[in-house]
Amino acid sequence: MLQEASRAINSAFNNSFIKKLSQYLHDCVREEVKSSTFRNLKGDKDNKWIFLKGEEQLFSNGAEFIPLEGSNPKLTELMIQSDLGQKDKYLIYGYLFLVGKSSKSKRQNEFLTPLLYMPCKLERNGVNINCFPLDEVLSLNTGALAALMRKNDDEDEVDLLLEGILDVVPDLPITQEKLDIFLTTLKSLVPEIEIATNVDDYKEDDNVSKSKDFYKEKIDGENVEDIIEEEETEQAKQKVKLEKIAVTPQSAIILTKRPSVTAGVLHELTQIAEKPSGIYRETALSIINEEYSQSKEKSVPMKDMNKITDFYPITPLSLSDSQLQVVKNIDNSKFVAVQGPPGTGKSQTIVNLVAHLVANGKTVLVASRMDKAVDVVAERLNDLGASHMALRAGRLNYQRQLSEELNNLLAQNNSDLDDDIEDILLVDTKDMKDHLDMLKNMENKSETIIKLEKNWHDKLEEVEEQEKILGKKEYIKKTLKKGEIDMVAGIIKVLEHNMEKAGFISKIANFTSLGQLKKILNLKDFDVNYETIGKLKQELEFANMEWSLRKIEADIQKTGNLHMLAEQIRTMKRKQKSLATNILKNKRREALKELLRDENKRRRLKVHAKSLVANRKRLQTNILEEEDFRPLLEAFPCWCVTTYAVSDSLPLKPGMFDVAIIDEASQCDIASCFPILFRAKRAVIVGDDKQLPHLSFLEKAKEQSFLSQYGIPDKYQLMWRFRTNSMFDLADYYSMNSVMLDEHFRSLPPIINFSNHEFYNDRIRVMRKDKPDENVLELVEVVDGKVDFDATRNLPEIEALVKRLHEIIIEDERKNPDNPVTVGIISPFRAQVEQLKVSVSKVLSDYMIKKHQIEIGTAHTFQGDERDIMMISWAVADNSYTQSLMFMQKANLFNVAITRGRNKVINFVSRNPRELPDGHFRNYVSYMQNYQDKKQAVLSGEIDENIYKNSLEREVADKIRELDHRVVAGAEIAGLSADLLVDDKFVIEIDGVDDKTKSHISNMKKQAIIERSGFKVKRITFREWQYSPKACLDRVLIDE
Repeated sequence: MLQEASRAINSAFNNSFIKKLSQYLHDCVREEVKSSTFRNLKGDKDNKWIFLKGEEQLFSNGAEFIPLEGSNPKLTELMIQSDLGQKDKYLIYGYLFLVGKSSKSKRQNEFLTPLLYMPCKLERNGVNINCFPLDEVLSLNTGALAALMRKNDDEDEVDLLLEGILDVVPDLPITQEKLDIFLTTLKSLVPEIEIATNVDDYKEDDNVSKSKDFYKEKIDGENVEDIIEEEETEQAKQKVKLEKIAVTPQSAIILTKRPSVTAGVLHELTQIAEKPSGIYRETALSIINEEYSQSKEKSVPMKDMNKITDFYPITPLSLSDSQLQVVKNIDNSKFVAVQGPPGTGKSQTIVNLVAHLVANGKTVLVASRMDKAVDVVAERLNDLGASHMALRAGRLNYQRQLSEELNNLLAQNNSDLDDDIEDILLVDTKDMKDHLDMLKNMENKSETIIKLEKNWHDKLEEVEEQEKILGKKEYIKKTLKKGEIDMVAGIIKVLEHNMEKAGFISKIANFTSLGQLKKILNLKDFDVNYETIGKLKQELEFANMEWSLRKIEADIQKTGNLHMLAEQIRTMKRKQKSLATNILKNKRREALKELLRDENKRRRLKVHAKSLVANRKRLQTNILEEEDFRPLLEAFPCWCVTTYAVSDSLPLKPGMFDVAIIDEASQCDIASCFPILFRAKRAVIVGDDKQLPHLSFLEKAKEQSFLSQYGIPDKYQLMWRFRTNSMFDLADYYSMNSVMLDEHFRSLPPIINFSNHEFYNDRIRVMRKDKPDENVLELVEVVDGKVDFDATRNLPEIEALVKRLHEIIIEDERKNPDNPVTVGIISPFRAQVEQLKVSVSKVLSDYMIKKHQIEIGTAHTFQGDERDIMMISWAVADNSYTQSLMFMQKANLFNVAITRGRNKVINFVSRNPRELPDGHFRNYVSYMQNYQDKKQAVLSGEIDENIYKNSLEREVADKIRELDHRVVAGAEIAGLSADLLVDDKFVIEIDGVDDKTKSHISNMKKQAIIERSGFKVKRITFREWQYSPKACLDRVLIDE
């Protein structure tokens, strides 16, 4: 029985889906970084190698190991170095070496790297040192081959060539036939490579004794981002132009470094895979196992977020409806994906979310791949003024800063934390609940009034129509109250009932009723017959309609004043931000006071403060793992760190944070985010799959072999492809309550509208109003543009762009010297970018370039960035290669390129737009031409920009124009049709009448969206206009 239970437990442990994924991701990362570290062994002085004498044996014979000479001191040094630094370096066994040198160099070979390789280990066995292979399949050095291949601007061609070579990589053992097929294929696909017949021509020396220090830079070094960038660009750096390159049948043992930025990830993925499966339930990763189990069920009910009403967000910054939904969803879900198109406030959403969570006593881990995204969030959080809010972690200087802040905190006492605290800060989350309940009540009242205004208009139409039918009144000539109407209706029933009867009692009843009727209606006489009764009933029905009209008006007055409520709502919304900030400040103050009152926690903070500045890395790691980390989270509830630096900043403990937020997740690989998700109970994944994706150089064949090796089911292979899928792609699958941020504040409408339509199905609300008098989107055709033969470099286009740039800067310096316009220049092609940098530097001084923040680069340069004016040199001309046109139309690159400008985008094109091939670029050029044509038609009066939804709008607009104001009816603001836009300053909404087109959102929501766009909304109702048009105009035009 015990054995069966043990087997069941072991089976559950071994078959955990997360365990398999951790192992799979570990191998993907390990394999991807292998070749990136030795694309050229001579490109890094820390690489060491020893060439083996004689013919290759390990791969050719299929042996379990090969014995090597144990007395060789160089071999012994390699073995010792690899054993001592397993986290930082590893051994590989390489075969078939690529060697070569430049024609300009008289030195020894400048290029050296193995073509086929496998990880290995060295073990001493008596007098021998045995070399053991650590894998079952050979790896191809794709990094080195890619660096050697002639590249154009499209990476796809290189990928296809590599796939052709990967298909013929020999399996073990290598026979002569397999080797011949491999080398023949290599030669056919990369003709410049020679197959060496005389090894002596390319003979290389060992270099074990040449390197003194082996790679000292660690992940916790002063500049993690520089390390990441260095390792990512290594392929470009080591792209050597060689006059002669050959493959030699040499074999060697190589000691090379592990990239420091991935060492921590690899270590933590191994740790996660070794955890008991029950641990995962405490983390955000549990959603993966849950979905894996539920996928075998027929249906799984989904939680309806719209039914959750008891929700009171504490958000100190402006918040859109979609941003609010993110906060609401993570309060009620474990995993939320947030798509953030360009300029939709991803950072602001994260800041609001963190503030809400911290105010409710939660801890948050904010992570992203690059420092810039993390820095922005940390700075904005700390700018809120709450004490010890967000901690920036990762680098050595951050650790020293944390140590200093902990010491400063420990030096304080509770009274110090109360210094300069105003009474207004003594607020709590209940105050926000009361505030939001009051705000909701006001908005509900406003909706009720607007509905009643419409009812009044409809009832008035009924009254007027009935009055025409009724004609002259004979009996009811005064205004009746409801009680009188009911009494007259009762009298009519009595009179009708007694008309057919005779007798004394009937006469008495008629006499009494007639007396009452004459008294109520002030009648001298009333003959009871069918005709008079019929006329009286018509007049009574009309009187009841008039009473209903008065009743609606009374209900309006009773509910409140619509215009005063609007002002109160605006005031409440302004106060909501400061109230949220004060709640946050007070919560942090109380949490810190509670922390400092606990002696045990104070001691733990002292230990952490000292360990952070200790020089002994092992001591720091041990304290992180062994000491209670919770006091640090109480001191700093939000930690901000990059995905590759987290391992040296935080211990790997399950669910230590309540929520993890991963920003720019579209550029984050899945593996580096796995440890982040392990450290949190819930997760919010923010990104945009329509912008730049993450890049991976992992071989497709290797990725597939790992998927198969760990038994990842076919349907999950689609989601878990390390090579092509980002963390955001994965999150979009697992999140059942995904949100798209839909309010865009960055660009003017003409700039962003194409992207909105082409890539986001018109789901984005553009919150900025167009500037009809300015040419926001320009298309400049360079008629004599041509690209150079050897690279996509268009000199005439560069000349046109630089000339226009110079004009812009001169004009801006003349008009706006103290508030300079910022300029960005993009080209899809690297050669064009480099030439633009040279040309711009010749025209503008370094001072002017810095003053106007002139940046020149590809779309990758500007991911997450923006400028007032963007200039795009598309570079293509009539003589451009087809591959160039295909490359520049890649959706992600194209989308980023055209959405960086705030106020103007100027496009330079050297090819007839009508001759462009179908695709994004042709669509974009056509869009620009249509924009120019429509703009001209509006300015010339050919197109009326006014769209009236009812006759009252036209009447009010005409009256306002008579007072010398500019009015646009139906102006598009944030995807909504504003009734009347006056002087481009404020909006007038007309209430009480039917629109030709029905709105799909409530009046208050429409008003809130328009006001978030920067336009104050005023209202005129049909009823008020009927009473006094002048009073309405005086009210809405006052102070305007």
